[in-house]
Amino acid sequence: MAYSLLKSGALKSHFYNMVPGFPEIKCFHQFFCYLLYEFDKFWFNEEPESIMHFNQYREKFHDQIKHLLSNPEIILTL
Repeated sequence: MAYSLLKSGALKSHFYNMVPGFPEIKCFHQFFCYLLYEFDKFWFNEEPESIMHFNQYREKFHDQIKHLLSNPEIILTL
């Protein structure tokens, strides 16, 4: 998910607001950790019936992250 957001250009505002100058790989690692942490919270809050619904909830979470990243002022950090 982190890589697809990077490739699509959705992370541009986040990186632009987060770091003066060019972002480094460390910035991507921090975003990846943010996604893991937030998805864990999201998963437990949603209380899915079983792991078989993983893709459905992953897509819902992905849509939420894309919506957050559509804000030009966004910085996603832990």
